[in-house]
Amino acid sequence: MAHVAIDEDEPSTSPPMSSMFAAPDPNVNQSPFDLDETIKPIVSFGLITDIQYADNEDRWNYTKTHLRRYRNALKLTDEACQYWLNAKHSISFILQLGDIIDGISFTNKNSTKDLNDVLEPFRKHFSSLPIYHMWGNHELYNFSRQDLLNGPLCSFDTKTISPGHYGVIEVCPNLRILALDTYEFSALGIEENNEVYIQSMELLRKYNQNESCNDPTGLRGHQRRFVQFNGGITPKQMTWLKEQLTEAQIQNHKVIVTGHIPIHPSACDHLDLLWNYKEVLDLLWTFDGTVVAYIAGHDHDGGYFRDRKNIHHLTLHAIVECEPNTNSFATVHVYKESILIEGVGRIGTYQIDCQL
Repeated sequence: MAHVAIDEDEPSTSPPMSSMFAAPDPNVNQSPFDLDETIKPIVSFGLITDIQYADNEDRWNYTKTHLRRYRNALKLTDEACQYWLNAKHSISFILQLGDIIDGISFTNKNSTKDLNDVLEPFRKHFSSLPIYHMWGNHELYNFSRQDLLNGPLCSFDTKTISPGHYGVIEVCPNLRILALDTYEFSALGIEENNEVYIQSMELLRKYNQNESCNDPTGLRGHQRRFVQFNGGITPKQMTWLKEQLTEAQIQNHKVIVTGHIPIHPSACDHLDLLWNYKEVLDLLWTFDGTVVAYIAGHDHDGGYFRDRKNIHHLTLHAIVECEPNTNSFATVHVYKESILIEGVGRIGTYQIDCQL
């Protein structure tokens, strides 16, 4: 397998400031909206990410900055499902953007039970509704990639792309989602003698000389992304993405791209960027007017940025770090002339103007 191309940035002299990626810009297509509330959307669907449920006591994250409320995450997931079940506009599917259980489930030897427990609200409330699962780093802490391909979190036909896990979700006429596997090139979920693991560690060690490759100490700016809990897009998947975007452009369809890991430095902490984010961004930018949004998780504090090609980069806040009296999920309503992403709790509301 060929190495993933990395076109490295000039090193920054200091880490990014939180103001670069924390709060959404209040002047960019946010509430209030001028949509007629009597107009029914063409289709609606749910978004949720970084649930990170575990049957475990609450504990601080690695940097001791946020409390992870593991059991509360299951309660909030059930609340989100009930919200969608009783919503004014019925949803057609749910897209779960990764990290559905926490890595501590593996430490507790409880991965399968915790996964079944967190899937139960989806099964209970939406027994016949499509639930699309994407994979984050925590899925790969708990299960091997092969186990995931054979388990309940495999949501796409992977016969020709295995061990990759990516695919197309046809939202409605003229709109599709391209769901990426942002860990196909990574050191997670595979054996240490796997060629992908070896190449991934070679890439990490090129930039990160710390004892632990999850430690960003000494890394500056965009180079902070070279940690083991991130990953990249393989050349094979990049070819698939280009083919899908070309087809959409020819058919004059709009595209939302999703992945667990963000791809724009202004929509997340630089620590949470895709390894080859510039390569993916450059590809999306060549399809001007086709790609309308990139939606991700991974950075628990969330973020928003509209780039120079008018692509809306939305990073959703994590469920697991919500206070007990709030939540973090969104409903996407698709209209003929716009897409409304209606957030609940920690997530704001955004309008993307586009003609479908």
